[in-house]
Amino acid sequence: MKGSFPGSRLIVPLGMVGVLAGLFSYTVNADSTITIPVPEKAALDKQVTLSLRIPPNTEPVTGPKEKLKMSSTRSMIKWDSNPSPKIANNDELIAIVDNMVGKGWLKSNYSRNLATVRPMDKYIGVRLVEEMARSIIEIGQSPNVTRVIRKSNLTTSDIEDVRRMVQRFSTELVMFGRNPKNYDKDLLMLQERYKTAKAGILKVIRVEGVDDGSTVIHLSVD
Repeated sequence: MKGSFPGSRLIVPLGMVGVLAGLFSYTVNADSTITIPVPEKAALDKQVTLSLRIPPNTEPVTGPKEKLKMSSTRSMIKWDSNPSPKIANNDELIAIVDNMVGKGWLKSNYSRNLATVRPMDKYIGVRLVEEMARSIIEIGQSPNVTRVIRKSNLTTSDIEDVRRMVQRFSTELVMFGRNPKNYDKDLLMLQERYKTAKAGILKVIRVEGVDDGSTVIHLSVD
């Protein structure tokens, strides 16, 4: 008779699993788990054979003991031991600010007062740089730019000084919501316009009298 009990082929393998399960129930801790993935096709065919060999003197496997670094617990607050750095009195920025104040390119009384405080707070200096840049850029919005340039007391060197400070404090300007690249682009455009608009303009640099009663006027040509 060729017929047989349908699950006879599973008796031995499943019996072995049962013995192993009983063995582990006595030898491992309650929180120990062994997971063995079984292919889905094999499970459907009910033809599963498991073999497990435990060598003598087996040491437990331990995972890494270092503490996990959880990004969500990191603080967004950074300690700043020098929240209000100062600008040295001999810094180039101080000389540039004094020059622009003298020429009237810091237009508000508040800014002019801040420009006289010593030592100057770094972030006050950045604010003054931003105001100087905006004041110069406003020239480009004039209806007759060439005429305004010729009448202004600015030079290409003055604009270059402000450009250099914009580049120096570009990180701080971004932090204050400004775009230093656009500032530099507009200042450079005006700087080139100054070179052409003031070309050939005579400037009186010194007037002096001579022994015969005449007057000598010293001129420079841009």
